[in-house]
Amino acid sequence: MIKKHASRGTSFVIVVGGGFTSKKYITAASEFTESQYVKDNIGIQTTYLNAWLLHSAFGNSSVVYRGDPNGIRSEIKNSNIIITGGIIPGISTDTVTMLLAESADATHVINVSTPKGIYNEKGKFVDAMGIDELLALAMKGDTRVARSNFVFDVIACKIAKRSNTELHFLDKSIKNIEGAISRRKHGGTVIRPKG
Repeated sequence: MIKKHASRGTSFVIVVGGGFTSKKYITAASEFTESQYVKDNIGIQTTYLNAWLLHSAFGNSSVVYRGDPNGIRSEIKNSNIIITGGIIPGISTDTVTMLLAESADATHVINVSTPKGIYNEKGKFVDAMGIDELLALAMKGDTRVARSNFVFDVIACKIAKRSNTELHFLDKSIKNIEGAISRRKHGGTVIRPKG
């Protein structure tokens, strides 16, 4: 699906997290150290293991990028599918995503995860909300600790707000992802850039 859209001129910057591999390594590291800095660096390394794995699936139609967000504009000129991961300890892949999106003048960002979208504080699924509502939810859960789970990074929310970037949160359903790529209605949550 991504190759199809890329062949039609759509550019993708895919930021991967560390996932299960990160959790496994950070849990093991916790036996030896309390340093969040060390654990963050372990997490960053695992994002690139996953990035290279994804690159192996895409083949030569993609590149793995490990650099400053400012360089993403040049990289997009060379490839329509760019895969990357974490950058700096203490900065989540959510924030990396938003920095890259802002640098590349992205029209929208798609966050694919396990839940089907965003749930409010009462546990009710929400199909649309404003960025300020998302920011309020993020403020309650963002602890800056490696492998902590929260809806979306606070800094990422603030970057989305200042850059007026539309956000889509959804599960791994191909139908939903394709809908989000085309900015059509899908089964996830859309975050309006204003409000």
